Amino acid sequence: MPAECPDPATSSDSLSPNGGPSDQLNVQKKKKKKKSKKSKNTKDVANGATQTNGKDNVADDDRPPVLCISRNKHWRYISSYHGPWLQLPLELLESLLVLNLDPATLSASASDTRLPSLPPPTISSQRHRDRGFAGLGDHSPPDSPHSTFASLPPPPPFPTPKPGKATPPPIDPGVFRSVTSIRRLIDEASELSVRASSGLSAAALGSMRGAGPGMNSSPWATAQSLGMNPLGEPVGGRNVAMSAMRVHRLRALAVQKLAAAYRTDEIASSVMVMQGGSVFDDIAERVLKVDPHDVDARYVHFFHEKIPSRQLAESTTTSLLDELIAAYPQRLEFYRTRGIVHCFRDEYASAVKDFTHAFREARTLRRAKVAHRNSKSNEKQRGKGHKKKGKAGGSKTHGQALPNGTSVAMPDEDAPTIEGPDGEQLLLHPSVLPDAPDPIEPQCLFLRAAAYLQHAVYLIEDGILQLEGIRKIPSVDGAELRLCYIENGRYGGVEVGHPDGPLGNKDGTKLAAYRALLAEGFFREQVTLLVKKSMRDHERFLAHFDSLEGVPNPAVGEDLASRLAHAFALTESFRPGSQAQPPPAAESPATFTTYHPLLVESHFSILLGHLLLGDFPGLLPAFTRTAAVVDGLEGYPVFLPPRSMAQAEFVEVLERLAGGWRNGVQPHSLSSLGSMLALEAPPTFSAKAKEVDRVPSPPSPDMDRLAASASSLILGVNGSSSSTTVHMSPAPSGRETPSSGTERVDSAEALDCARILLAPVAVRLCEKLEKAEKEKAANKGKKKPLNINIPLHGPRVEIVLAWLGAVHLPELDTVA
Repeated sequence: MPAECPDPATSSDSLSPNGGPSDQLNVQKKKKKKKSKKSKNTKDVANGATQTNGKDNVADDDRPPVLCISRNKHWRYISSYHGPWLQLPLELLESLLVLNLDPATLSASASDTRLPSLPPPTISSQRHRDRGFAGLGDHSPPDSPHSTFASLPPPPPFPTPKPGKATPPPIDPGVFRSVTSIRRLIDEASELSVRASSGLSAAALGSMRGAGPGMNSSPWATAQSLGMNPLGEPVGGRNVAMSAMRVHRLRALAVQKLAAAYRTDEIASSVMVMQGGSVFDDIAERVLKVDPHDVDARYVHFFHEKIPSRQLAESTTTSLLDELIAAYPQRLEFYRTRGIVHCFRDEYASAVKDFTHAFREARTLRRAKVAHRNSKSNEKQRGKGHKKKGKAGGSKTHGQALPNGTSVAMPDEDAPTIEGPDGEQLLLHPSVLPDAPDPIEPQCLFLRAAAYLQHAVYLIEDGILQLEGIRKIPSVDGAELRLCYIENGRYGGVEVGHPDGPLGNKDGTKLAAYRALLAEGFFREQVTLLVKKSMRDHERFLAHFDSLEGVPNPAVGEDLASRLAHAFALTESFRPGSQAQPPPAAESPATFTTYHPLLVESHFSILLGHLLLGDFPGLLPAFTRTAAVVDGLEGYPVFLPPRSMAQAEFVEVLERLAGGWRNGVQPHSLSSLGSMLALEAPPTFSAKAKEVDRVPSPPSPDMDRLAASASSLILGVNGSSSSTTVHMSPAPSGRETPSSGTERVDSAEALDCARILLAPVAVRLCEKLEKAEKEKAANKGKKKPLNINIPLHGPRVEIVLAWLGAVHLPELDTVA
């Protein structure tokens, strides 16, 4: 648990609980007299990095204690970067990086002893994943405890690439290089920090690290063995004299390495730094006391400064980053960091501007380097004369930039190749070539896409709060405001389980007021434009990662309804915190896609965009493709499965719609008298689609009871209500849904597609309801077990539901 502190101005003195009680008490006594002076110095040397308020000291005694943690722990998407890369020996990680760049890694002929001993994958799924490096089988020694994978059945073969197409690497080379470089930099920085605090030489520290078991893996274990308290001061142990200048130089060098790591990837670096406990707590601040203008120290201190928990926007401005950018405009990473801070502060236009500048500049620099490299290569060839081409690994690379920023190699003899294990020529994938985009390009694409989507959500929420006549203020415990828990609102916010939809009665005043605001022409057009821009950037981001398509599984069926039921079962099983069992694995190869930690978040953000646009016809195929891709993703042995907020929110929105919108769970055009999901060819959509023979609604005494029970079940399982967005999709002709009602897509088609989408969700809710009732009856009279509800979704769920209920569902209800 982080330490408690009443004032962010004194947060640099916050103590970590890693030390013993006596150590903390002694340190607190030593630092008590220096508190006021230290707070002032911290503010001065950071030049605006520490956010203070002159009124903070007025009523400190009346305020509840605030948990203070480092700013980098508030960064989004850190749950997507956890994995064995944080603990694997650096030599093994570098070996895996080399294998990742080898096109023979995924070939059948590569299944030999090419891989070193790997730890077993830690995954939430019950079945053995067979993608990426995991698909190569077990390569541990026979007497290794990890050799249990040898007893498992062999995984299905990987899909074969199309002729002339290179096999994509298992993990994105850019992010793999980044995390490997970050591991090296932060490990070296931690060793320098330990040396500066303990006074040990490099040789002495190395001998101590190798003296005992477990000490050779991390300098932090050595720090604990030295008896270092949370502030890095030696308590007992060896205390070798070291000059103050020498200590400062060691810390300055450590800060340089930390700054380089944050510039490489600040999300991955934040995850790695958190593994180090308190070894980096005040290292940048100590450097700033000697040199207040050290750029690296100021940048690192921005991430490491302690602020009140869950109050990043209130405790952070962009003043420090503004100064760094003014002094070093060529460092594009500063723009990326400032854009992220703008997003936390709901300043989305400024964030988009920073992300766009960093992306365009990085792309321009890459293209200039490619042109310069090709020019030098051509000159060299002209000087040597015409020579034979096509030698293994020695052919020239003609990289050409595509509109999405990636590069592609020319086919035939100009394609770069490498000699395989059997002497064959294997094509090199464009992502492993020198002219591939730098990691900052896809990073900024993803971040800009997220900013566009969050801007649209912010506009909707801000309009609703003004309509309800309430203000959004930070709570004491940091909980976020949810539109289904509005108190003292004019209309009461989003409703849960109402059969007419998220905004209550069709003829109610709430729906009329919300529709007058959100469905207004200019406002609707503004939100729609932002959502489309977000989906565009997410698709450009995903275009950086190649796939190998597997053969469709015949067991799934050919009709759309069955494919969607299978897609929902897959998505629910991989949902964070889900206890659902995944559907049976396909016998044929699944889709293989190059892994990136943010890929799942990007895919489901696109699905949320489809919801916000009300594009149900376009959502159905996108959902099935996303489920197939996510099912085939595997980051082992580098990354763990990500905890995607967008994925949790998308599933939660579907569940809320299925449990609280009567017209959405009526029989659809693919229903038959014998089955809810009939295996028959879908008829042509038309305005009379509702007249097709249909089966009754999911088993329930009546729809009202199903809606109320299902909604209460959702709240009971997930801990709170959630929000998501729905949007209309383009018509089959390709015409996009306009904001006006004169040229919108056929509402009957959209309603039927929505019913097809929600049918398996409603069936699943009924199964959960029946199971809950049976467990309640079996435990009748027994003590009720303690149920700790932890929401696995954010407040966007209610915002999306409110938008759907005001803009799209009324249009669909008119044709029900």
